Amino acid sequence: KSGISGTLYTYPNNPRADLIRISAEYGSSNVTVASHTDDTLSTFPLSRVPAFKTDEGVLFDTMAIATLVGNSTLRGCSEFERAEITQWMNVAELELYPLACQILYPVWGLMPNNKGVINKARENLNVFMSSLNKYLESRTYLVGECVTLADLTLALYFRDLYNLILEEKDRSEHGNVTRWFNTIINQDEVTRVIGETSLCTKAAQFDGKLFAQNNPKQKKEPAPKKEAAPKQQPKKEEPKPAQAKKPEVKKPFANLPKPKLDMDTFKRLYWNESTDAILKYFDENFVEGEYSVYSCEYKYPEELRLLFKTNNLVSGMMQRLETMRKFAFGLVYVWGKEGDGFKIFGVWLGRGAGNFFEEDESWDVDIGSYELTKLDMGKPEEHKLFADFISGTLQEYKGVPFVDEHIF
Repeated sequence: KSGISGTLYTYPNNPRADLIRISAEYGSSNVTVASHTDDTLSTFPLSRVPAFKTDEGVLFDTMAIATLVGNSTLRGCSEFERAEITQWMNVAELELYPLACQILYPVWGLMPNNKGVINKARENLNVFMSSLNKYLESRTYLVGECVTLADLTLALYFRDLYNLILEEKDRSEHGNVTRWFNTIINQDEVTRVIGETSLCTKAAQFDGKLFAQNNPKQKKEPAPKKEAAPKQQPKKEEPKPAQAKKPEVKKPFANLPKPKLDMDTFKRLYWNESTDAILKYFDENFVEGEYSVYSCEYKYPEELRLLFKTNNLVSGMMQRLETMRKFAFGLVYVWGKEGDGFKIFGVWLGRGAGNFFEEDESWDVDIGSYELTKLDMGKPEEHKLFADFISGTLQEYKGVPFVDEHIF
């Protein structure tokens, strides 16, 4: 080894650390990998990894470390090439990596199965790959005529997508990107670090059991037992005037017979199964009158100028509807963009034949600000609207794009 020597602190299976190690292979650098600890973290600026410690000091930025331990060819042979390489490394880090996380984290059980977010990320990934496919039409590498850090960074951030998500049809649609990816990911210096990369045969799906395992619900600690109070001599009780009986608390929908569709089953399918399985259960068990479906749209969109306030408006309503959870299911989306304002539009499935928000006086606090329209599941276009929300494929409403989703 004739390059840089030092210790790389990281955690297992970190693609950023893999990039640094591959770069070190090209640069003949002597990089020792060590697991970080609380003690080592405290010695790094910003207390984060990967971090690289040499005799000259510490680096804690992935791209800076990869640049240092690589060779001059990886860094570029001219000032302009170096600028191009920096440009592509930033694109990988700031554009591709966040999209990959939105798609892959639910598969790994690290994020809930928010279908609107996932489908939006898939759509954005398709746009990204289409542009890249055109760029690579006449190129073997991203910059110049050999492998650079631009290629290594982008290919490594693509790796899990090609391994778990992008099926044959996806790879064929972006043939130039796939050709380039296979060229980079099969370089000897790459395979010596990460091994062979297999391509996806069937896209991985959200795993509800894995998500529950990674996000266990906290058990409530039992309340401490109170010490028994000393016994007191019984007092002579004065006769109390007769009190009026308290009115019985009305249980929501107590007058309705047991429905065919079970809400707990429907919600479990929504979080854990494919769209086809969810809609099959719905179509086979939904009985008009036992349940009803409504669309809802916020009546005062002129008030919705800021995204965080719009999201707070929806999440606040859902918090106040907590006691309605076993009787209803809702998908409420935020649409629009900063500067142009936002809209709130969604669908609800709830118990009974009428407006289920009116069943309890605590449920209609916010709903008066929404225009409710009952949907007829016997009409194909109205059933399709409900199905599109279930699948998370709606990306536009009244000409404005999808921004965020709220699930009840």
